[in-house]
Amino acid sequence: MTVCAQWDYVIIGAGSAGSVLSERLSRNPAHRVLLVEAGGENASLLVDMPKGIAKLVNSPEHIWAYQMADRRYPESQVPEVWIRGRGLGGSSAINGMIWSRGEAHDYDDWAAMGCTGWNAATMTEAYRALEDHALGGSDLRGAGGPVRITPGDIRYPLTDAIIAAGKAMGLTETEDLNATPGDRIGYYSHNIRRGRRESGGRVFVSQARKRKNFEHRLHTLARRVIIENGRVTGVELQRDGRPPWVEQVRGEVIVCCGTIESPLLLERSGIGSGARLKAAGLAPLVESPAVGEKMREHLSYAMPYRMTKPAGISQRYHGIGLVGSVLRYVFSRSGVMANGPWEVGAFCNVAHPQGRTDLQLYLGGYAFALSEDNHPVPLGKVDRQPGISVYGQLLQLTSEGSVHAASPNPQGRPVIHANWLDTEYDRKAAIASVRYMRRFMAQPALSGVMGAELLPGEHVQSDDAILESFRRLSTSGLHGTGTCHMGGDAGSVVDPQLRVRGVVGLRVADCSIMPALVSGNTNAPAMAVGWRAADILLAQ
Repeated sequence: MTVCAQWDYVIIGAGSAGSVLSERLSRNPAHRVLLVEAGGENASLLVDMPKGIAKLVNSPEHIWAYQMADRRYPESQVPEVWIRGRGLGGSSAINGMIWSRGEAHDYDDWAAMGCTGWNAATMTEAYRALEDHALGGSDLRGAGGPVRITPGDIRYPLTDAIIAAGKAMGLTETEDLNATPGDRIGYYSHNIRRGRRESGGRVFVSQARKRKNFEHRLHTLARRVIIENGRVTGVELQRDGRPPWVEQVRGEVIVCCGTIESPLLLERSGIGSGARLKAAGLAPLVESPAVGEKMREHLSYAMPYRMTKPAGISQRYHGIGLVGSVLRYVFSRSGVMANGPWEVGAFCNVAHPQGRTDLQLYLGGYAFALSEDNHPVPLGKVDRQPGISVYGQLLQLTSEGSVHAASPNPQGRPVIHANWLDTEYDRKAAIASVRYMRRFMAQPALSGVMGAELLPGEHVQSDDAILESFRRLSTSGLHGTGTCHMGGDAGSVVDPQLRVRGVVGLRVADCSIMPALVSGNTNAPAMAVGWRAADILLAQ
């Protein structure tokens, strides 16, 4: 097997966290930094264009698609599929660009779990360092950082009415959803600069690749991390089916492959439950039973409605309206194609016993077309008829799933158990969320335009019927955490310095290290994890 030159840092995965690490670690010319990414360049107008998300989420060139091992309900014929981004920027190259940071208690909880150095104050400083916020700097917001943050600029009378409805529900209107705790409503902020997506690849890898001490390997799979006498000595890579080779490491390997792939790489490297590894045909080296366990996710449910008159923007996504929207974007980088998929956001409590934010709403003046089996398709085709949508996401789910390798083959299908709605709290929250969204859409501020509820339909009223509909029609929030969870105890996969327990020179830095869910989208938190990881490494 070919053995190549030694590196100070090898970063595996060019997603949100890995991109940040690439740029920051390569600033020092004394560091030889290698970035390994299984996907490609992601050089595409659809990646640059915020509304390109509708095409990207169905493009094999830009996504990984994972089938769940479970069926949502016994008679289901179609497996649930989760997607993640591939290529430079990872999921930040295909997502909705909502810049949501979570809430202070999320990170203070991490610190209480033994994750020293990860409390709200420390994470706020990471966010402030990342941000160049259009609203200006403050104690909570950053100014002059690498990632441009812009509040939503697609506003029209219906979005104003949606915000009025939220205020009637007791939500506080705010210009910055990240700066106001508790129940609140406002326009989403996005990581968009002059109409273009601010992905990890565009913002961070583009800077790193200008430096002579930085290299990247695209379309390259990391088969395993090589461990000798308890220390990382290299990474085994493969490209295009050719024989694998080894890149030697004299410093450290940082795994940034995400909540699904990071635990799989650890298991293929011999780190995990010994019994589980042997069953998958893998040789155990380091006993770490929590690898791939403790996975938590957000669960989403879409409720589309008809409108009695065209008060929204669905007409801008069809026919001559779509042509005009695309041309406006091409020539001026403005209009609906230059914004994320949802205009208005809200955060509220519907079931959490401590009153914490446990439901996030996404609202906009159009509805996605239903599939042939009457299933909502978020980020799919926009319905030609005037519509309005409320898309709710449960933020504090307590059910835990798992991700594990089934074989040594890095291209083999993993075994993923979502384990949705396994706890009584999760089931109560699901029912409460649907009832809350119905009350929201019934507010007088929207009465002049509201038509029929398409899903679940007004005939679905009992708790049992709502729960059955939720179980059938809900979708993954694509915000998984915990499969390489961080903690202060010996049972955690990584310690607060992100070091994999039992191995010298190996760390993990991505959403998989989060010991609990964050109360919002995970792209900004993933970048903040990358920033904190760089702080830790550079402080050595």
